[in-house]
Amino acid sequence: MPAAERTTARLRLRRVSVDDLDAFVALEAALRPERTPDVVASARYLSAFTDVWERGELGYWTVLLHGEIVGFGGVQPKLWHGRRCWNLYYRVSPAHWGKGIATEVAREAVAAAREARPDWPVLVETRPWNAAAIRVAERVGLIRREDRDGYAVLLAEPGPEPEPGRS
Repeated sequence: MPAAERTTARLRLRRVSVDDLDAFVALEAALRPERTPDVVASARYLSAFTDVWERGELGYWTVLLHGEIVGFGGVQPKLWHGRRCWNLYYRVSPAHWGKGIATEVAREAVAAAREARPDWPVLVETRPWNAAAIRVAERVGLIRREDRDGYAVLLAEPGPEPEPGRS
């Protein structure tokens, strides 16, 4: 089973838990202040995230900075257009934007993915107007491909480590 906890220079990354629901809902509220978060839907997402770990796979982490939950991110397996890959995901509280946290999480997630299944590509699908998410993916070595199904697609193919951009 993959390591359920990792650390970076500043962050503690631990496997996501259903106990993180309040923080998950709070992050959704901070990211989308125009609408009330759907707690039931958030609980379903969180449960699906924890299920990945329960199956013995590498999954998403809860991101802590100085003991405070500041976001969620990591990689988990995904079947994308018939191809097994790692789905790279990162969401950080707006109060912590611009501090390199998403990039730090993404970099650690790509490293964990390469350790777990180096033969799988790493994928980010985001809306084409999500410039910040695209920049993070590019910083950790993913390359923009042709947009597909309404998403900007960034991919790091298996093989030698790509040269990441500067953060």
